[in-house]
Amino acid sequence: MSLFHPSTEWHALQDTFYRKHRIYQMQWSELDLSKYRVASSSFGGPIALLRDDRQLLEAGPGPLLDSAIRVYSASGKLLGKIEYEGLHISAFSWNSREQLVCVQEDGNVRVFSLNESQQSQQTSFSLGPEAKERGVIDAKFWDQGLVAMLGDYRFLYINDIGEPKPRLLADAQIAEMPRSWAIVPPHLTLSHHIEVLVSVGTTILTIDAVGVQDQLLEQGPYAGISVSPNGRLVALCTETNCIQVVSIDFQRSYSEHTHETALEYVLDTAWCGSDAVLVSFPSQALLVGPFGDTLSFAHDTPVHLVQEPDGVRMFNAQEHSFICKVSAESKSVFQIGSTSPAALLYDALENMRTHSARADEIVRSIGDDMSVAVDTCISAAGAEPIVEYQQSLLRAASLGKSFLAVFNGDKLVDMCRNLRILNTLASYDVGIPATLMQLQSQPFENWIQRLLNRNKHKLALSICQYMEEPVDQIYIHWACAKIRASNTLDDDSLYRLLRARLEHLRPGISSYVEISEIANACGYKRLAIRLLQHEPRAANQVPLLISMGQEETAMAAAIRSGDADLVYFVIFHLFKTLPLSEFFQNIGRSHVASRLFEKYALSLSSPVLSDFYFQEDAFAKSARLIVTDNLLQKDVGKLVANLKVALKILHNDKAVATEARALDSQIKLLQTQHVLEQDIPGHSFIGLPLNQTLSQVLVLGNYSRANKIRTEFKMPENRYYWIKLHALVQRRDWVELARLANAKKSPIGYRPFVDECIQALQYQEAAKYIIRIDDLSQRAQLYLKIGFYHEAAYAASQAKNIDLLRQIHASLE
Repeated sequence: MSLFHPSTEWHALQDTFYRKHRIYQMQWSELDLSKYRVASSSFGGPIALLRDDRQLLEAGPGPLLDSAIRVYSASGKLLGKIEYEGLHISAFSWNSREQLVCVQEDGNVRVFSLNESQQSQQTSFSLGPEAKERGVIDAKFWDQGLVAMLGDYRFLYINDIGEPKPRLLADAQIAEMPRSWAIVPPHLTLSHHIEVLVSVGTTILTIDAVGVQDQLLEQGPYAGISVSPNGRLVALCTETNCIQVVSIDFQRSYSEHTHETALEYVLDTAWCGSDAVLVSFPSQALLVGPFGDTLSFAHDTPVHLVQEPDGVRMFNAQEHSFICKVSAESKSVFQIGSTSPAALLYDALENMRTHSARADEIVRSIGDDMSVAVDTCISAAGAEPIVEYQQSLLRAASLGKSFLAVFNGDKLVDMCRNLRILNTLASYDVGIPATLMQLQSQPFENWIQRLLNRNKHKLALSICQYMEEPVDQIYIHWACAKIRASNTLDDDSLYRLLRARLEHLRPGISSYVEISEIANACGYKRLAIRLLQHEPRAANQVPLLISMGQEETAMAAAIRSGDADLVYFVIFHLFKTLPLSEFFQNIGRSHVASRLFEKYALSLSSPVLSDFYFQEDAFAKSARLIVTDNLLQKDVGKLVANLKVALKILHNDKAVATEARALDSQIKLLQTQHVLEQDIPGHSFIGLPLNQTLSQVLVLGNYSRANKIRTEFKMPENRYYWIKLHALVQRRDWVELARLANAKKSPIGYRPFVDECIQALQYQEAAKYIIRIDDLSQRAQLYLKIGFYHEAAYAASQAKNIDLLRQIHASLE
């Protein structure tokens, strides 16, 4: 058990208690923070130290300070070192992803990863021409955004450093360097746009993108401005050490306190929750309450303040402390003289440890309030930073629940898990001193990522397994870190090592691309290719293979995926990067790729397709391409010439002999039609099929010419009879029709002659051919159809068709 009671760290501020708990005795030894510029991350994040090049340092026996940025954990353990080469850094800070954002005086911004501090891991961007021209004096940061003060005292902001779009705020016409300034992040303003509070003269200006508002204050200039975490209040510190708390619109004043020590000056301000303000002076830190009451915390050397959602972290070269408001549950249990059910339950546990019979009496006295006592003890354990008291409170809760008939133990189990994680994170080796409120305010993945940033893979794996969370991202991060750190292993050894661990990944998880990218960047190209073979998603696999020059492997992977868009992606890449002949050879090796390219080129009518067919000896496709390209050709001479080229190509392929004969016939037909148009002006023949061409010639009465065409194209006799029959009836040339019927026995019979004449309402002509039909019943029906009743009856009687005779008789009635 700890040697001191929790309440000994409490400090009363009117009816509220605040607690100052020492988290760490700092591990950095003999480090003079006054020589450094300091940037500390919230949520127990890392601390960055940069030599303050604005100070003149006295040479001594110790090592000279360099321009590198040293990164420490919150416990003072050195995490890494960023070799920084560049212009003077105007301001630097950590963002919500634990990335160090450095704003240079020339307007360039460089972002470094905590995990890997090499130059290759940095990203950079510019704040624009205004920042480059005027320079940057200072900058303030929030989450993923920043506001920069330019050399002419104008302000420029970026909402997201991931997609930097610099924009200027309104011009406040500030003529001299502001004494202090602060920002109100967009998520805390009514307009959801950034606002800047600037101390100018005796007043404060509120600047946004639209305009400038003078708050008409008279107590300035202000040495410190701090906005509360909820964005409702502003703490103002004057140069005479007067500390005021006003509303964000500066319309109401809530408290005011004047620090009497004239030799002290304000170093920094931070909010402790949303009720109190902590102001640091060279020899003390002053906590100002909502009604002007104060608490003083003395220290030997100046401290740096880090504002947290539920308190303030305060550290110097010797120690790291946390100041926060004491929770109601902790007061209920540990306040001197408390008789709450939770305090009685905790007292009962102490009596049980000493085997006192009074424990039973205390438990009985709690009675129906036992469930309240259990819940209070659980909540108090979550707010207690001392491990021994956490354990005691949880044991008290466990004791109390044993006296309840019905109790849901999930809350107790969850608290045990959370506290175990918090205590692990807060260890000196890890150095992430988070509170329960901070742990629960961020996704679980963010805390695992913080451990991965520090290369604490084993610890992250243990925590995920303990919380029954997926561990895939841990193995991926470990594999990337292992590749970066492996300078002696060859590709095969590293592959076996990685595969032994990566087998723990869930099936179907897309992870190998990220690892392969790192392997390729580190010079392990063969390793990267082997790892990509295990990537389940071809859409992730193919682009990386292409970037590594493995186009053939990328094409095979794209085809296996069955995704046409992915195959097209590889085809277009090859088309852009390879000479045309090599491109054709590459896609010609794959039937799928060549067909897709052919389809795409056809849709665009690309001339490159003919070159592809020529190189692939695709004679039939080349000829077909020529034919389709000339379908709308109006010039018969050019059309025939082009078709002859296609015919010549087709003769190279014996497998398409039928198509070659058809094309040859089409060329002859086009030539014949061209001659017909010349001989018969005013009539169009080009483009007509052979049947229609013959029919049109016959309708025009050019029977000899038609017969010649029929002979030239070897048209079957029965088809010719049909075409000529239709044409003669249409021409009403009954003499020629009779000559056709009498020339010889009709190959199509005489029924078509009858039908055509009937359709043309030429019944007398039809009767000439009915007599030539051999079937007497059919002959009788046709006579009846044209109204020749006597002939119909005679034919029916010859056929001895009684039913037909009755039908004829009925027609006469």
